[in-house]
Amino acid sequence: MPDIDFNSSPALTRHEDYYFEDGNLIILVENTLFRVFRSTFTRHSATFSDLFDLPPANCEGTVEGSVDWNPIILSGILVVDFERLLWVLYPPSYGIHKASTIGEWLSILDLATRWEFTSVRELAIRELQTLHVSPVDCIAICQKYDIANSWTLAAYVSLCERPEPLTMSEANQIGLETVVRIAEIRERLRSTNSLTNYRTPTCAALRRTEHVSGAGSKTTVSGRLQWDIGESFLDQARIPPPRVMSNKGSAIRPLRPMPVRSVRLVAEAFGLPLGSCN
Repeated sequence: MPDIDFNSSPALTRHEDYYFEDGNLIILVENTLFRVFRSTFTRHSATFSDLFDLPPANCEGTVEGSVDWNPIILSGILVVDFERLLWVLYPPSYGIHKASTIGEWLSILDLATRWEFTSVRELAIRELQTLHVSPVDCIAICQKYDIANSWTLAAYVSLCERPEPLTMSEANQIGLETVVRIAEIRERLRSTNSLTNYRTPTCAALRRTEHVSGAGSKTTVSGRLQWDIGESFLDQARIPPPRVMSNKGSAIRPLRPMPVRSVRLVAEAFGLPLGSCN
């Protein structure tokens, strides 16, 4: 790759935080120069490790990435996205992540997936699960980045169980094939519920029923009552609910138990392993 012609190129600036004076790898993103450590990229990224294993294309002159006028150029990348990846690789404080929003973690997930930063990708997925992401947005993210875990499963189950149909905007977001599969599962669940006319309540719901009955009041369980389902009426086998790490990384809190029948139908329809419930 030829050296940059500074006379014809836009003015280049050194990044305020990520141009390390003792760095040994210079990268150009848009018009911003980053000076980082080559070992960080080769250790955590299979893509960069393979890149630096290749012999230099031109042995004459300066080595690419060693000086400002001959940096490694990352085309099609935004400075803001690359900077967010560096938040993880060079954290300002150990154990504290600067990224906090869905957009920021999606930037990190995107580049980590593209360049095979495996551990960074796993971190971004874990952190996204702690944020409030709608089921439709979750499915769209999982489709784009090939994610198949309890988060994916819970999002599909949520859409299949909710009483409202998908909107046109939601359908466009997740695609026709996914919409058709969800519609099929919803129809099968509706048929089953109409035959049984009963939904197994959770323990909390049963306690409420016992409390009202104990007070001398007459309690009626209607088939149309929207219970929080803990177990399937057709199959009493329990499937453990997905577990999510809190933002502070302390206690692990379980999500609401998912209906067994819905979980199995979703897993079968979308090729998700039932083990992803754990």
